Amino acid sequence: MTITCEYLVIGSGASAMAFVDTLLTETDATIVMVDRRPEPGGHWNDSYPFVRLHQPAAFYGVASKPLGHGRIESSGLNVGMYELSTGVEITSYYHDLMNEVFLPSGRVRYFPLTEYIGGGEVVSTLSGAHTTIEYETLVDATFLTTSIPSTHERKFEVADGVVCVPPNRLPHVAADHPHITVLGGGKTGADSLTWLLTNGYPAEHITWVVPRDGWFLNRGGFQPGMDFFEPVFGGLAAQYEAMAAAATADDLCLELEQAGRWLRLDEDVWPTMFHAATLSRNELDTLRTVTDVVRGARVRRIEADSMILDGTTVEAVADTLYVDCTASAVASNVNDRTPVFQPGTINLQMVRQFQPCFSSALIAFIEANIDDDTERQNLTRPTPMTDTLDDYLRGLIDGLLNQAFWNGNEQVAAWISECRLDGFGGLIKQVSPDDTAKMATLGRIMDAAPRAAGNLQRLVSAGS
Repeated sequence: MTITCEYLVIGSGASAMAFVDTLLTETDATIVMVDRRPEPGGHWNDSYPFVRLHQPAAFYGVASKPLGHGRIESSGLNVGMYELSTGVEITSYYHDLMNEVFLPSGRVRYFPLTEYIGGGEVVSTLSGAHTTIEYETLVDATFLTTSIPSTHERKFEVADGVVCVPPNRLPHVAADHPHITVLGGGKTGADSLTWLLTNGYPAEHITWVVPRDGWFLNRGGFQPGMDFFEPVFGGLAAQYEAMAAAATADDLCLELEQAGRWLRLDEDVWPTMFHAATLSRNELDTLRTVTDVVRGARVRRIEADSMILDGTTVEAVADTLYVDCTASAVASNVNDRTPVFQPGTINLQMVRQFQPCFSSALIAFIEANIDDDTERQNLTRPTPMTDTLDDYLRGLIDGLLNQAFWNGNEQVAAWISECRLDGFGGLIKQVSPDDTAKMATLGRIMDAAPRAAGNLQRLVSAGS
């Protein structure tokens, strides 16, 4: 069988869905989407039951369909801030989008449980049937594929009789064990710990293995409502001013921590990891109640009575439950700067740091409205996932350059100002020219951003 279309999209996760949504709005193109999973939504279909977005729902999903209800949370560790959608809400959102918007458009055909094997050939993972897709442009949405806790391959050994589970199983088995050890210092580990602690599991019965401490972003500085104007835009102005003035990268970290933009678990431990995980201060305070923290080494083998780590062995409580949170969201794509636009192919990379949905929607808009190849490249420097501070600074430089080119293109700037996924452009439009305080804050950002880009380049070069 042969099918023809203008765009063949590999994947139906968040990036693919955001791209197709904008393409449907901006063009009359025909699209085929193929995905090896049985439902749209990508990795959210395999997420652990207590997972929530790191960022407000306002920044996630597709441009045409709001996610969530735009409410402020009145309880929990995110109290007082905009809602964080659950995994169930997100999968439902994408399922509805596919079935109520994409497919009824008559311009999208969707093939789940299907592998793309190259050359326009796809194969059903159920029947083995092959289909040829004749297309004009291939859209590769696999660049932002992440390692999933429930399916990743462990890099450590587990002795017979030891219970080691992904976080997906944690709610089912936590009550059966007198002690729990969480393996991994990133957001999945933090999520597992906060779930345990807020549900009453005693902090003194928990061990946390943190191979590398990381810097966390303070969620309070990333809120989409006008009531948060000062912590968001004032904080951004302070961030750019610090980046413009910092003598060293370490000085910059301390300045951003002092300004409340960045957080760390232990003020006596210097973080070496930057995965852009986001916490509220309430979450941070909750995590700090776990005092048995094993730092600086990875687990290599777990025995019934001990953990063997790099260079050391730690005694273990009998019948400990181990929670494997070592899957890395950046394992395969850190610092991958494959161009977004290549002949016959669009590679869905992030072009604003840590904003995959906004980035893919913007790429679709550029595809539909900007023909000049040089302009396309200027508007879409990749800002991939990061592992270290140096990675973050390099991506931030490219992100600032992208922003400058967006601001300089009237068509792109107008689209961004109306795009719900941007989060902040709409707030800026609401600022009255007569509001001298808010205008002064925005002026600080405009003044400091180019100076920040120049000094960041110096800091990156000094660290190379």
